[in-house]
Amino acid sequence: MKRFALTVAVFVCIAGCATPPDKIAGVPNAGPCTQADKERLATLTNQQNKAANGDALGVFLIGVPVASMSGGDHETEIAVLKGRCGPPKT
Repeated sequence: MKRFALTVAVFVCIAGCATPPDKIAGVPNAGPCTQADKERLATLTNQQNKAANGDALGVFLIGVPVASMSGGDHETEIAVLKGRCGPPKT
């Protein structure tokens, strides 16, 4: 029973981790892509990379996705901006 509880706890922690920005699909939406949208997408992509790496490290060290729990996950906004502007140019 303890093994089952531990397995469930691990899956819950992993499921709560921030998604890397290259794995976030764009959500089709109406509206023009402005320069401000492109800049915001680049900024959020950078922040999302840091959050995903922080979550991976947090789960490895203490078992908790720290970045996602502290509001560092921007998956929804990235999906909207990717739908409007496409993936960011690197």
